[in-house]
Amino acid sequence: MENLSQLRDAIDAIDGKLLGLLNERARFAQEIGLIKERNGRPVYAPERAEQLMRRLTAASEGPLDALAIRAIYREIMSASLALEKDTVIACEGGVGGRSHRAAKQQFGSCVRYTFHASPASLFEAVSQGGADCGVIPFGEEGPDAAVLELLAGGTVQLCSQIVLYEGEEADTGRHLVLGSILNTPSGDDQTALLIRLNDQPGALASAMEPFKASGANVISIHSRRAREGGLHLFLEVAGHAHDPQMTQSLEGLRSNQLPVMVCGSYPCFQ
Repeated sequence: MENLSQLRDAIDAIDGKLLGLLNERARFAQEIGLIKERNGRPVYAPERAEQLMRRLTAASEGPLDALAIRAIYREIMSASLALEKDTVIACEGGVGGRSHRAAKQQFGSCVRYTFHASPASLFEAVSQGGADCGVIPFGEEGPDAAVLELLAGGTVQLCSQIVLYEGEEADTGRHLVLGSILNTPSGDDQTALLIRLNDQPGALASAMEPFKASGANVISIHSRRAREGGLHLFLEVAGHAHDPQMTQSLEGLRSNQLPVMVCGSYPCFQ
């Protein structure tokens, strides 16, 4: 029993030190929030958050595993976001729905959540500043036609992705995070592109040629009917929008008279 008491005393002493360090970290976060506000920068920087998570999980010598470290620091960063400003995350659907659960997995318990019945309402909240970020389902067959039409409007950027950890749902629980600006590179990114195609033979092959020429790796392809005719082709491509291979691919598409829009670059899922 004495040994147990000594161990608990040691944990209490560590907790006291941790609390002091966490409050010191929080004060730095408040200063960062003021700088971001002065410079007009968004409060959430997913590339910075992911770089931190990767560095910490790589440096850990155990016994905490990567999932435990991410869970702990998710809440630390959630508290920091809430201190930087009244951070609002818009979710498609209702309280306790899959988008809400995915958002909490990404943003933690300290930020504020709002709920939207339609993608249009959510996009408006993010683009008009009513929310700092928005969370929408990717869909089992990719984003639906309504979401692609909204992305084509160019008022938001995709800034992150979430895979919901819920047992068998993990394969179909992917969500996208909307933000206001294009991220800076995290070091391991992918980029979402939206290409407008005529619905005719050979159109898809023509759209793929620039990626083959540049050596860019196309990760996923989804298409939907466009409201004004033809198709919206939604691609996810390995790399950041500013990478040389991506720049070459975009130039090739435009030289082939294929309208293309960068919908965002975001860290690859780890």
